[in-house]
Amino acid sequence: MRSSLNHPPLLRRLTIAGGLAAALAFGTVSAAVGGAQAQGASGADVSADVSAATSAPLKDYDREIVDQFDSANSVSHIRHLAVDIGPRLNGTPQEREGAEYIGGILKSYGFDVTLQSWGPVSTKSVAKVTSPNADLPGGPNWQMAASTSAKFTGNDAVVEGQVVYAKTGQSAADFPDDVAGKIVLMDYNATASVRNTAVVNAVSRGAVAVILAYPTGNSAPPSFTLTTAQPNIPVMGGGSAHYTWITDLLAKGPLTLRITTNQYVNPMGTNVIGIRHAVGDPDGTKAPIVMVGAHIDSVLGAPGAHDDASGNGVSLEIARVLSQYPLDKELRIGGFGGEEGGLLGAKAYVNTLTAAEKARFVGEWQMDMVGTPYEPARLWALTPNGQSNFVVQEAYDAAARVGFDGLRNCRLGQSDHQAFYDVGIPSSLFIWLDYRPPAPPAVCGPTGGTYVTEPQYHKPTDTMDNISPERLQITLDVVGGAVAHNALNAVTVSATSDAGQPLAGAPVRADCGNGLRDLGTTGADGRLRTVLPHSTCDFTTTAEGRTATERGVSIAGDRAVKMTVDLTKPTISLTTPADGAVFTLGTAATASYRCDDNLSGVATCTGTVPDGSPLDTSTVGFHAFTVKAADNAGNVADQKATYQVVYPWHASFPETMEGKAGSAVPIKFSLGGDHGTGVIASGYPVSRPVTCATGKATGPAESTSSPGNSKLGYGDGQYNYVWKTDRGWSDTCRQFELKLDDGSSHFTTIRLK
Repeated sequence: MRSSLNHPPLLRRLTIAGGLAAALAFGTVSAAVGGAQAQGASGADVSADVSAATSAPLKDYDREIVDQFDSANSVSHIRHLAVDIGPRLNGTPQEREGAEYIGGILKSYGFDVTLQSWGPVSTKSVAKVTSPNADLPGGPNWQMAASTSAKFTGNDAVVEGQVVYAKTGQSAADFPDDVAGKIVLMDYNATASVRNTAVVNAVSRGAVAVILAYPTGNSAPPSFTLTTAQPNIPVMGGGSAHYTWITDLLAKGPLTLRITTNQYVNPMGTNVIGIRHAVGDPDGTKAPIVMVGAHIDSVLGAPGAHDDASGNGVSLEIARVLSQYPLDKELRIGGFGGEEGGLLGAKAYVNTLTAAEKARFVGEWQMDMVGTPYEPARLWALTPNGQSNFVVQEAYDAAARVGFDGLRNCRLGQSDHQAFYDVGIPSSLFIWLDYRPPAPPAVCGPTGGTYVTEPQYHKPTDTMDNISPERLQITLDVVGGAVAHNALNAVTVSATSDAGQPLAGAPVRADCGNGLRDLGTTGADGRLRTVLPHSTCDFTTTAEGRTATERGVSIAGDRAVKMTVDLTKPTISLTTPADGAVFTLGTAATASYRCDDNLSGVATCTGTVPDGSPLDTSTVGFHAFTVKAADNAGNVADQKATYQVVYPWHASFPETMEGKAGSAVPIKFSLGGDHGTGVIASGYPVSRPVTCATGKATGPAESTSSPGNSKLGYGDGQYNYVWKTDRGWSDTCRQFELKLDDGSSHFTTIRLK
């Protein structure tokens, strides 16, 4: 992050370094959809849902993607940038090398990569310091300020020598006996004449190079000129960390350093831009753009592990994970040079954007210093006007999804998000910083706050020790989660009943070709908002135990999916047998029924016998007939009818007759043949007293008797039952009831004399 003259503490941006070994291989998400086409009006298929439920569903894409982010990969990238390359001062070959490394990683993830040269920028005078015999603290590649009053060796004239310490270098007593051919370390002094004397004294004693380094404090390498030019040896300014590291190494034994100094006159800065084009938009002319940015450069002398190799490490990990998914949005990863010099690379990049491109931007998530272990630092989303915007809100939403409540937002420019903000692109700076918002009643929008930077900010001590994998992981989960959410397609699933009512709390699942996954449940408005890659998906939801499925839904851009849950039972029309129908024994009758469902469609329709099949009339009595129906949503219905099968009855006695009390009355009838003597229902026949005028019963029914305990007989094609009347029934009327085992009853009334 670029420092500000308006704030006494200096704020630095975070940079992440890593290696090609961090490019892990993952399977590509398939967009194919398997399974048979659904039947019925809405394509619902209960069996498909049941079979899919046998295995645990996958997570939604937000959670799946966040679970793949691994800060260990980010750390690997940070290490490559900060350690293997080292300080990456704007306009130097190291800045370019950092861009090439980032570009190589992005290419391995399938991005189209462009290295942009822009500038020129201010002249840079730098020294590269390494060692052939010692592991240099803070990394193998130190960078110091090369004095313009001394020799620039170039890369082909390396100066190598043992290091000796000469204190302030103001007198002979400060120097060891043997200085010739050595590299002399001396205390840096703020007074130009003191510095000049020290260098002149070292040169007079045969030094091959001079390092003036701050002996105390926590200072960056100083740049300085000498009153007495030294055209034959390189002279460098080192930070206080260099001083401490060198003196500590000398205390352990001889130390040899190798030094090259270069002056890069009005060099060009470098950006790297990786583009992963949207599906169906290979030329990048119409798809919405989601961009992640970080800056490549560091300040002179600083390895820039946190400022801002950390930002690039997070960007590359986001790129790795999202490269696995087919996207309908264009994903851009930006590495910008020259941020420390005034947001130069970001401004140069933004100036290349056409009006049409700017209009396509969803937002730009800029990361700078996103992983320090400095305890007072917290994760902030900072905008140039102090107002929340789309990018900030999406980060809050992503934080909520992973359960992180530590994100805050306020006002600050000073990083590459400013360049995007200035042209109307929603952007924000994400940074771990000890930021202090204004005291109430002041608010972030108009005033902004102050901040305190970590001790390693813009210092040679901004090394891998200044990186927290845990905070990198939080950044990945929050910022990476927001970027991923917006890179995927926004899909709104609405669930309504067949009566048009929204269904709250309905679980929604989808299979987009790689297994069933849980997308969540609908809200009070019956809607679920989720994200999906470019794919073809089968959606399923349930309500009140009913299932609705929409198959083969093409997800190509943001879209809405409507699902209607069929809560209405199928209808059954049962024509034959009608309830209460009576059939004569052995009559030919055919079952007739049908099932209908105008929503999800009929899944099953079954009766006691299939439609069009013969009814059972082979036995007398009451028969139950049932039709059961189920639709594809899981609604079931049934309809029952009871029909009766009776004998072919023919009575050989009148409905009314006269008789003599105490005499036997023959009751003769035929049933179409001999069906045995068990045709009378148990407990019958019976008789009961009735009024002669109306036939209304005047007493309970009584079992009949027959003379000589005779039984029902059969002969000459008919049945005969002899009813013995009682002498006491004289001058009364009795009703005789003959009930058969087919459930039918037959009556005659007799007037007894």
